[in-house]
Amino acid sequence: MIYSARRSGKDGIMRTVRFLAGERMDARGFRALLEPFVPVTEPDDRSLVAVKHHPGEEGNSSYVPPAMLKHVIDALELPRGRTYLTDTTVLYGGRRMTAPDYAALAWEHGFRMPEFPPFIVADGLTGTEEFHVKLPRGCSTGTARLAGALEKTGAAVMVSHFKGHLLAGFGGAIKHLGMGWASKAGKIYQHSSVMPSVRADRCTGCFLCLPVCGSSAIRREIGKAMIDPDACTGCGECIGICPFGAIGIKWNQEADAFMGRMTEYALAATMAVRVPVYVNFLTSISPDCDCMRKEGPPMVADIGVLASDDPVAIDQASLDLVTAAEPLGENAPAGCDKFRAARPDRDGILQLETGERIGLGSREYRLIKVEE
Repeated sequence: MIYSARRSGKDGIMRTVRFLAGERMDARGFRALLEPFVPVTEPDDRSLVAVKHHPGEEGNSSYVPPAMLKHVIDALELPRGRTYLTDTTVLYGGRRMTAPDYAALAWEHGFRMPEFPPFIVADGLTGTEEFHVKLPRGCSTGTARLAGALEKTGAAVMVSHFKGHLLAGFGGAIKHLGMGWASKAGKIYQHSSVMPSVRADRCTGCFLCLPVCGSSAIRREIGKAMIDPDACTGCGECIGICPFGAIGIKWNQEADAFMGRMTEYALAATMAVRVPVYVNFLTSISPDCDCMRKEGPPMVADIGVLASDDPVAIDQASLDLVTAAEPLGENAPAGCDKFRAARPDRDGILQLETGERIGLGSREYRLIKVEE
């Protein structure tokens, strides 16, 4: 049945987003949800298949749990021996800076063999293995620096946890494509326009920000934290860790540039590898990302899971469903953008607008509720 609908896109094609309600998120429900996308590869195709997902930072609990990811893999009937789980290293401190530690963390969080395919970090041991993709005219980015594994991968299944995000407003398929498939150099490029700074009048000198800085850009100066702009990569982890709101960014043109670059990288990822299906989990919808140790309590009750072949449409549908949902706690009421209300100076819709403009996908869709 058509659960909700929008007009068709500019090309006249109505994008379809399939919706499985939370109470039906079992093996049978996932088979019904993902049936149109099987098989992911043709029988004679021997190329590798990546399952791109986020196993969660140490201390985080809102990431897509192993049981749910297993339902996706089983329902899609992914080829044994040619499928691998993957993500990329990060810029900031924590367990995900190097491939060995990240692989150990993924194992600790339950993404381990033999229940799952092997977890292989896509940008190498330290994030420097790259695959370069030249972007088309109309993009401000000339060449995207992506994870090297993409060069040898035939298809990718994108499994994203839809949630709030410190810099992008919200994170879903587009962020998972653009930031998640970038090498470390690609991540630095995307963040280079959003440099944080310290408000000395608010800094208490607790220095909780020091250990989360992956580039050693923060130093002590007369009892206050100071950020070296030449060393800073702009990842924003220090903003999230500061309990006093002493670290921030002037969100004007920098915000537009960051989200534009991230979305252009998402387009580059789809040029590098075929993505037959995007899966967005609307569960444990936290105000902060799976990369945060303390992501915050859920903003709304669990909604369900979406599937589509269009990353812009699935993120637009995800945002619409969260907006329409009744809030938990003191979050914005039904009908209001809860992510924008939580962070008024981060407009995540810029991702969707840019994605549609550069041809990544369409914001127009029809939402089909999967029934028995």
